[in-house]
Amino acid sequence: NQFTAIRRREIKESTIRAQKCQFENISSYIMVNGKKFGDMRIRDITRRDIENVRQGLLDAGKTPQNLNICFAHLNHVFSNAVLDDTIPKNPCKALKQLKRDKPLIGENKHRALTIEETKKFFEVAEERKSYYLNDFLIMIKTGMRIGEVSALYPFDIDTKRGFIYVRRSIVRDETGAYTVGESAKTESGKRDIPLTPEVAKIISDQKNLNRSVFGLDRDDLLFRSAEGEILREYAVNREIKRICEKAGIEKFTCHAFRNTFATRFIEQRPQDYKILSEILGHKDVSITLNLYTHVMTENKVLAMSELSIKTS
Repeated sequence: NQFTAIRRREIKESTIRAQKCQFENISSYIMVNGKKFGDMRIRDITRRDIENVRQGLLDAGKTPQNLNICFAHLNHVFSNAVLDDTIPKNPCKALKQLKRDKPLIGENKHRALTIEETKKFFEVAEERKSYYLNDFLIMIKTGMRIGEVSALYPFDIDTKRGFIYVRRSIVRDETGAYTVGESAKTESGKRDIPLTPEVAKIISDQKNLNRSVFGLDRDDLLFRSAEGEILREYAVNREIKRICEKAGIEKFTCHAFRNTFATRFIEQRPQDYKILSEILGHKDVSITLNLYTHVMTENKVLAMSELSIKTS
């Protein structure tokens, strides 16, 4: 609790909530003596105790990825205890990370829809008159994250200058409740996305939908749930799943719209990868290139095959 109180001044509420869950995973583990690991005195905990807890949680079905995150947090707690002279040394310090049992996020989550999948998906979405159609459209046309779309206000849309100002995202507070964050996901996430006529129409259509559904033109969040509350990712993903089943295409999550936008951009304008990086809100252009290197490789092969250099 003392550690959490200090951290509360340094990090976001959503991070506090996540760290509490991570600590709960470890502290609730029952040791061989029948006691919870969390009930042990911090001075009595040894490296062997920590290794036994980690192995026990691994045997219980926890993934290596999850445990690496949990014990990284525990390591941070012990490091602070050393700095406070509560304990002489950190029993977590020499703990090696577990090997991943799943592919990196870029190998599964970061997939783009094919042109045919995109066409089928939006055909079915329009046939269903999906309430979230405008959400799908703005994500695939701008590359915005669902949390960023859900946190847009009318004043974030500058029709005179022609930009969408991305300044905040939906977060979960310490209790787990959804709320509009005070800032973007990262500092680089604060960005200005060009407002094309196509995207401007999507926003206009959403305003009309808000008027027809809620009966008034609120100066409030533009994209919200069908109940008028904060739009949550799982509700959008649930609708995507229904549409995919009807369209006969492989299921995906709303993050695929962002990846599809980026992939189509790279395919059509490979020389403007830095502009894409800025539109996506990546901290460094290398992040963009690493995520979409397969598209860059395909474009490189195509460019070479189409190149003609006369030698005679």
